[in-house]
Amino acid sequence: MSDEFNKKDGPNEDKLRKIDEFFNQFEERENNRSSNIEEFLSKFNEMERQEQADKVELESRRQTRMDRLNEKKSKKKDFSLARKAPASPPDEETDMKNNTDETNKKKKRRHRLNPKRFLIFLFSLGLIGCIIMGILTATIIADSPKINPNNIYSLLSESSTLYDDQGQVIDNLASFSAEGTRTNVEYDDLPQDLVDAFVSLEDKTFWKHHGFNFVRILGAVKDSLTTHKISGTSTITQQLARNLYLSETKSDRTLTRKIREAYYTILLEKHLTKEEILEAYLNTIYLGYNSYGVQAAAEAYFGKDVSDLDLLECASLATLPQAPDSYALIKKIYPENIANPNDKDILLKGDVFYYVYNNISDNRRELCLKFMEEQGKISSAEHSAALEENIKDHLKPNPTRGSDLSSYFADYVVEQVITALVEEQGKSEKDANQMIYTGGLQIYTTMNSDMQRIAETEFSKNSNFPKVANLKKDGSGNIVSDSGSILLYNYSNYLESDGSFLLKSGEYKKNTDGSLTLYKGKRLQFSRVEYQGTSDINLEYKNMYTLDDGVFYRIDGGVASIPAQYKTKDAEGNLVISSTLFKEMPKVFQDTSKGLIISSDYNTLGQKVVQPQSAMVISDPTDGSIKAMVGGRNITGRMLFNRAIKPRQPGSSIKPIAVYGPALQASADAVASGTTLKFSDSAGISKLFGNYFTAASVIDDSPLTIQGKQWPKNWYSGYRGLNTFRTSVEQSINVNAVRVFQQLGVQKSVTFLKKAGITTIEEAGAANDMNAAALALGGMTKGISPLEMSAAYGTFVNDGKYSAPMAFTKVTNNRGEVLIENAPKTTQIMDAGAAFIMRDILRSVVTKGIGSPAGFSGQPVAGKTGTTTDNYDAWFVGFTPQYSAAVWIGNDVNIELSQGSTAAAKLWSNIMSKVTASLPTGSYHAKPSNVISVTIDTISGKLPSALSSLDPRGTVRGEYFIKGTEPTSSDNVHTYVTVCADTGYLATPSCPSTRKVLGVQRPYSINPVVKDIVYEVPHTYCGIHNPDPSKYPISSSGQLNSNFNGVQAPSEEPNTNEEEPNNGSGTDGTTTPPTNGNSNGNNNSNGGNGNGNGNGNNSGNGNTDENGNSTIPDWLIPH
Repeated sequence: MSDEFNKKDGPNEDKLRKIDEFFNQFEERENNRSSNIEEFLSKFNEMERQEQADKVELESRRQTRMDRLNEKKSKKKDFSLARKAPASPPDEETDMKNNTDETNKKKKRRHRLNPKRFLIFLFSLGLIGCIIMGILTATIIADSPKINPNNIYSLLSESSTLYDDQGQVIDNLASFSAEGTRTNVEYDDLPQDLVDAFVSLEDKTFWKHHGFNFVRILGAVKDSLTTHKISGTSTITQQLARNLYLSETKSDRTLTRKIREAYYTILLEKHLTKEEILEAYLNTIYLGYNSYGVQAAAEAYFGKDVSDLDLLECASLATLPQAPDSYALIKKIYPENIANPNDKDILLKGDVFYYVYNNISDNRRELCLKFMEEQGKISSAEHSAALEENIKDHLKPNPTRGSDLSSYFADYVVEQVITALVEEQGKSEKDANQMIYTGGLQIYTTMNSDMQRIAETEFSKNSNFPKVANLKKDGSGNIVSDSGSILLYNYSNYLESDGSFLLKSGEYKKNTDGSLTLYKGKRLQFSRVEYQGTSDINLEYKNMYTLDDGVFYRIDGGVASIPAQYKTKDAEGNLVISSTLFKEMPKVFQDTSKGLIISSDYNTLGQKVVQPQSAMVISDPTDGSIKAMVGGRNITGRMLFNRAIKPRQPGSSIKPIAVYGPALQASADAVASGTTLKFSDSAGISKLFGNYFTAASVIDDSPLTIQGKQWPKNWYSGYRGLNTFRTSVEQSINVNAVRVFQQLGVQKSVTFLKKAGITTIEEAGAANDMNAAALALGGMTKGISPLEMSAAYGTFVNDGKYSAPMAFTKVTNNRGEVLIENAPKTTQIMDAGAAFIMRDILRSVVTKGIGSPAGFSGQPVAGKTGTTTDNYDAWFVGFTPQYSAAVWIGNDVNIELSQGSTAAAKLWSNIMSKVTASLPTGSYHAKPSNVISVTIDTISGKLPSALSSLDPRGTVRGEYFIKGTEPTSSDNVHTYVTVCADTGYLATPSCPSTRKVLGVQRPYSINPVVKDIVYEVPHTYCGIHNPDPSKYPISSSGQLNSNFNGVQAPSEEPNTNEEEPNNGSGTDGTTTPPTNGNSNGNNNSNGGNGNGNGNGNNSGNGNTDENGNSTIPDWLIPH
């Protein structure tokens, strides 16, 4: 207690002593009692029964006494009558009259109000009420959680602090009940002006009262009777009790909460001095702008220590507790929401937010200064001087405090630290949470603040993102799916202009008992929820959309706030609103001229979220440390939906980790075991694969039939024919990915994905991922998160070593002692040579393939695009020598984007070019010892022959191989044939003019729809100069002229290998391929219809060499 309080006069001391004695006895009884509350109530009931028995006995005694008095009166009356009555007997009629009069008098006396008895009745009623209230109070206090006011600072422990990878503070974590920062300050370090400002404005009798201001309470009662408004009556001690012990229920207006608050208030006043109470209050009070306590607020608003605050700054903080979010001196606003970017109230233009001065508390600040002068805390001169200053000039917003960064990374770190505390230190989840939020932990994260800020800056720009496209709407403007079901309701048609919800006639029924039935399956939905052990049925609004200034926003539904006791479900699942609601809360549903509405006062809508949304993660491949994480754009708050850790369908970005990477690894495993891979398919197309999957394996992009259907389609129109493994990745050819996946097998794909940290594969159930649609093309049931994609691609940078994502390096307690040391978790999941080749292929995706928008000068970029069906999801996942990163763009519902993976690649480039701008140009790790470079022909996948270099497409190039998987035979696909000079078909002996030309002959029947068919030699003979079509088969198409032109043979033909007349001479091919992984251009899109290719016979038609040997392979001859 304060010295001033201890100087009270005798009577007050006696009162206080009695109060203390009462609570000492009560606490002693509570601590030592051996019986529970039921025993207490039983004793009380026994007392009541004894009291009732006493009353009966007293009444009996009273009745006996009255009988004696009446007997005496009767005797006196009889004696009097005996003296006055005549000798004759009384008249009977007279007796009846007298009796009637007596009865009437008694009746009149019974209805007469006895003031004394009435007062006794009122007193008894009040006494009973007091007894009941006493019992209720005692029960509530007995059931209240025990507190220890002398250990109050265990509840005021400092917030934990998060540091970035440079040791700079990026965030602070507040108590369970709220968000914000707090640092405790001792009373002696608080400026006197600050103490006086809070006391003057919040509780001017603080130093005198014992926890309650009864004058303010009576004044509030008077105001409630005269103005129907209740002014604040809580003292500083009451507010502290509420903040400390009733944080979860402090907004409840229940008798239980108020009794407990009063009880805790008395205990605080009893055990703490006034200085301790005020110190604790100023360290816990929320002051807006993410700040708890005056120290955090002083740093946030003014950039200084609380002890350095001047009078005006102290008064400004004292104005905030009444409405901290509304009165906050600084507001953070996205630039897009600023009407005038040159507004004088803009204090700072941050990279992500604008910091704007909020003057709404000016009047209250002036009132605070006035009260301070009236109460003698400051002089008139000090008052005037403070009023002459402009508080805006004192404000110093500081984005480097971490408040400029979104909470996605911080929220994720907290989850990871909680998991570590539970798994490594054996803490319960509850204890781990408490340690983080109140234990003053120091958490050293892997975030790089500069990189995080760069990412968030680019995410805040609408120009970096595509728009929604091809919206399908019904007659009401609602967005519908292909099947016609409503995806998003039109906000302007769903809700009224004032925010109320108008029920349509078919959506409800008024019942005869006064209740209301809301029908299921309409525009409202009913969801059963459990909260703190209590069941409720939410009356929910469905998701909506709105367009503001051409920007598309999604509104995440909402709820109508109707207490649980008024809601039930009937047998059909409809929601029934009790008739009691309409009596006790008549403003919820209102009948209007339009119809029945749910008032906007009871509607709470979800946040308005811009679409499309996006997410990004940047990782260090060497140790898995997360350098930046953005889980959404233009969304504020804590514990937000983090899209960076939520799976979405990856589209073609899955191919390197589910198809091509595992295929190269399968080849490395086969070489290591001394075996080869066995390929087979019904069409014979896998004959060009070779003995292993290599970057040079040739895959035919031609129609593929699966389960009787032609599938899949490519992202481009048609089929391009023969392409290498490398080119198939560069051009993201869907057909070729599926062909490789078919030969690889589901299990090898899944095994590799799991090793690469992918945790969202559905391996069982009706909708599972054990198929080509999911694993080869990315149409997964759940998908993959950007976090896992970034880490998986890091494997290719880190020579086949996968590093699990890591968000923090260590955690220490507030004494600096290490609690958790978080070491990188790195595993070799892929042969270094296979990783090198996959990395080089992904490099050529950017330099020569469809990933070129991701490239930028200064760093060698590699990566892969990904787009899902109907442009619902767009990806780019890639890396530089320093970092791997994944970007996803898409809508929160399946609505088409105006642009696919190109938008994602451009965003990736915008961010990563800035992230690496200050770094020297990097280089990837050198080629491992088990990788060699060999010159190959890209049409056969083999060593070049003398004919290979004659192909006008330039099909000879260098390629990387894992040693042992390189080709050993020469190109046998390029070949010479003799054709009719007039028709272009194979020449017959009757053709008057022939020429020898170079072309390509696949080792299987060709599908005529492929676009490289113009390079394929004819498979049938000239139909014009044909002496015997049975001997020289002609084209079934009936075309007289072939589209094949071929390449004219040189005047001097190259030497051929006599042992392999069809192959030409081979080379050992040891040239080094370009380090940028240039493709061979096999994706030639030259058109041309079929050339009538079909099966034919070798029957001596001039297509022979000088020795009479056929130059047409026997696989073309039908058997």
